[in-house]
Amino acid sequence: MKHFQLPQYTFIAATLGVMALSGANAFSQKKANAPNAPKPSTAAASQAATKAMPSTPPRATPPDPLASEQECKAHLQFLASDKLKGRMTGEAGNNEAAEYIANTFKACGVKMLPAQTTYLQPIEFRRTTPPSVFVLTLGKDTLRVGTDALMTAGEALSANADVVYVGFGIVDSAAKRDDYASAGVDVRGKIVVAKIGATDSTKAREALSFSRRKREMAQSRGALAFIELMNLPAPPLWAQLNEFTKRPLLQIPDNRTKSTMPYFFVKDFDKRFTVQCEAIATTKKPLAAVINTAGMKIEAVYSQNVAGMIQGADTALAQEYVIVSAHYDHIGSVSGTGQKDSIFNGARDNAMGTSAILAAAKAFAAKPPRRSLLLLAFTGEEMGLLGSRYYAENPLLPLNKAVYNLNIDGAGFNDTTAVTIIGLERTTARGLIEAGAQKIGLRATADPAPEQNLFDRSDNVSFAAKGIPAPTFAPGLKAFDADIFKYYHQLGDEAGEDFNFGYFTRFVNAYLSVSRLIADAQERPRWFAGDKYESAFQTLYQTK
Repeated sequence: MKHFQLPQYTFIAATLGVMALSGANAFSQKKANAPNAPKPSTAAASQAATKAMPSTPPRATPPDPLASEQECKAHLQFLASDKLKGRMTGEAGNNEAAEYIANTFKACGVKMLPAQTTYLQPIEFRRTTPPSVFVLTLGKDTLRVGTDALMTAGEALSANADVVYVGFGIVDSAAKRDDYASAGVDVRGKIVVAKIGATDSTKAREALSFSRRKREMAQSRGALAFIELMNLPAPPLWAQLNEFTKRPLLQIPDNRTKSTMPYFFVKDFDKRFTVQCEAIATTKKPLAAVINTAGMKIEAVYSQNVAGMIQGADTALAQEYVIVSAHYDHIGSVSGTGQKDSIFNGARDNAMGTSAILAAAKAFAAKPPRRSLLLLAFTGEEMGLLGSRYYAENPLLPLNKAVYNLNIDGAGFNDTTAVTIIGLERTTARGLIEAGAQKIGLRATADPAPEQNLFDRSDNVSFAAKGIPAPTFAPGLKAFDADIFKYYHQLGDEAGEDFNFGYFTRFVNAYLSVSRLIADAQERPRWFAGDKYESAFQTLYQTK
């Protein structure tokens, strides 16, 4: 689950545009190196889990199928097993999880989407790894990697050049502002230094949001490199940025102009570098900088979403569909810790949600609801909601035929009497959600921490942004306490015999119950009036 991660790496990646900075020429690994499509090696495991629910004797009006504890446990324990090595996007365990999901869809009779010959939607990612060593000297100061300076983007460069200071480095024609013109400098072949942000505001998010555009302005003017002075009174932000630059990061390649220019943060809490740079204009004494870096390592990484559909039983409503979704990736494993356990199994986040989608495949294939269902298992959620964003931009079915997205994600649970719906109060399906959970003996509770804006920090937001009503269905959560953080993104998040399989099964069946009520409802759900996604809804569905 990405949206409970306290260091907000997704925001940092998005605002800095780190993955979009390296040149296309460096991205040379061919698709021929992509992993093979999932093999049938886990077919037996998926079929065994699917068959675990005993069949229901024929009745005149059969009840809605539900999942057994045996079935739920089998799915969970396979997906959270050491065999899958933490399901990291682009790694073998992630591909094997996709294979298992696809095999389960097939065993249940879930159909491939029109024009598809597989359940897989392949995605080509770009993985960028920052250099662990580089040389950066500013004036007389040689800066230490991590302690004093961070590199977040750019290709190889070896240069000894003068520094050009451009204030904040903002160019905004609408505001009739051009800091380059005001500084009266030519930056071609120089190293540009600017203060972070656009003003002296100390708001970190606001300041970081300008970084991408500032880099683009410097590169378009012929600069060799760009240095942004981190002088915000926020030392924790530096620690987050430092951690961010240590890890390989994924991005979906786009068609925007790529910045090949090296980009650095330099710690300047005492503003001594700011003072030195500001003195250039008055003293006329140049300040030199030396840069020597191998640049960012860039390689192709391949993964896949898994998609299938169940045709609705009502002729009039079957052309519409409800999206039931969850992400199946997690954060992999770690080496060099000295611990016996090195695998982040991700039972709660999000093998629980993936298992519920697999249970939905069996239950709804056995008794389809009135509307059709689109079953989606996303990759790349932990790397920045990448799989869901890719699908929303490259849908396999028309988005304007989707009436709802009930996405599952979670960090864990500390209330086994409830399911928690992030966005419960935002759509007209609230009554159906509450009724569906109640049928299974659980309460539907609202977001316990609205101040954290959790709604916009999981895969549901990829569809909400398009206009589709899309809350997140999560295990019972009453507070972010020690019970949650004991397992969230921890090595101990496993599906051992001490796992509460009874509650897990009720959670899965509540999801099935709610999904069926929404898919069977005559009226299409909407955002409540005034919701920030209401206008997107009106645009998508051409309604008011």
